[in-house]
Amino acid sequence: MPNILASLTNAGNALDVFSQALNVIQNNVNNSSTPGYATQTLNLTAQPLVVTGGLTGGVAAQGLLDSRDDYAEEQVQQQTQTLGLYTAQAQATGTIQSFFDVTGTGGLPTALNNLISAFSAWSVTPDDPTAEQTVLSSAQSLASSVNGLANSLSSTSQQLDTQIGSTVTQINSIATQIQQYNQQVLKGNGSDPGAQAQLYSALDNLSQLTNFTTVQQTDGTMTVMLGGGDPLVIGNQVNALSSSDSVDTNPPPTYPNSPPTAHILDSQGNDVTSQITSGQLGGLLDSRNRVLGGLLGNTQQQGSLNQFAQTMADTVNQILESGTVSTTAGAAAGTALFTYDSTNATNVAASLALNPAITGDQLAPVDSSGNANGNANQLADLGNSGNTAGNIGGMNLVQFLAQISSSVGQENQTATSNQTTQQQVAAQATTLRDQVSGVSLDEQATEVLQFQRAYQASAQVLTVINDMLDSTMNMMTVST
Repeated sequence: MPNILASLTNAGNALDVFSQALNVIQNNVNNSSTPGYATQTLNLTAQPLVVTGGLTGGVAAQGLLDSRDDYAEEQVQQQTQTLGLYTAQAQATGTIQSFFDVTGTGGLPTALNNLISAFSAWSVTPDDPTAEQTVLSSAQSLASSVNGLANSLSSTSQQLDTQIGSTVTQINSIATQIQQYNQQVLKGNGSDPGAQAQLYSALDNLSQLTNFTTVQQTDGTMTVMLGGGDPLVIGNQVNALSSSDSVDTNPPPTYPNSPPTAHILDSQGNDVTSQITSGQLGGLLDSRNRVLGGLLGNTQQQGSLNQFAQTMADTVNQILESGTVSTTAGAAAGTALFTYDSTNATNVAASLALNPAITGDQLAPVDSSGNANGNANQLADLGNSGNTAGNIGGMNLVQFLAQISSSVGQENQTATSNQTTQQQVAAQATTLRDQVSGVSLDEQATEVLQFQRAYQASAQVLTVINDMLDSTMNMMTVST
């Protein structure tokens, strides 16, 4: 009788264990598309069978096994961070590139070519009022085109500042979600598969925004650190980030009146911008500070657009002011064609303007040697490759402006190409992770059949034992 009762107990216990296993499978299937969810498996262990010692064997359930692979998770996070960087760069530089006409058929390149053409026509008929007025009109158009480009780039800078602030807010929000998971862990609820799914889904979302590393602490909590090691989440504490614009003071600024630079600060106000090297935030910072800084200037550089505007204005003004308006003795000296803010080298493009005091008859076509159209010829020659007037780094004004456009286009092309390649790399990393820890419906279906048969077998044992007991009771009744 004791052996029968032991068998009855084992069979009943097996039914409970296999029922738990089927429930785990059902949960896997229900969460097969849940972000961050990893396949769970009921840990089944065989109980010892020692008849003489009273150990009756059977099967027992000892918690859940998680299929999550930390290395695969880390790879997905790293590749997603890089993808976020390239995506943000591609979008930002695409906007910047749209302000430049690389074909030379419009925008600033056309305005510059029109001014040089106006100088050329004026050199042929230096006393023609119509030619003089064309020069003034072309100069006005060029200044307006430079202003418009500078303003468009400044507006883009402000838009990137807004996106940076929004991204920081998202990062802080995700950090709070991770903090809430840590609080559950500290309360003893961290082993819940749903809570873990939410954690890793949050980490995936964070990967799109910034670069970080994670450390699983011995108490089960997740510590999240920025690329440079500054903690973002540690235990139940969030060190929130913030964004700000300020002029860099280290190293000492060469252009102290330059546009401010975007910065990321930790909860103590320390500058952690250098730690943000990838993710969407890294791409936004790079486009805002490096690409736009190279065009509009920062504390260490004037900015290529300002450099072009100042060199062009200074060159034209110096040529005109070195000559006279006619070959007549005592003729008036030439007047500057352009004005700009001379107190701020990084504000030249935005402040460039046609000299409001100049009139057509104040243009000086006569050079210092008395040649009637010497100055006009020099101005008409500004676009020639062999001309040395107005050179910047060995390039004339037309070539330098083309280089600016080309460099912006190259930035966008590189970022777009990197984005396309990285999308494939990130997708491969995600696929490999899902193969390891994702829910396979085919595998779950196979396991359902296995546990259903095991359940049926245990139920059959109960049926057999029940029939045996009935037979035994009947025999005892008959004999009585």
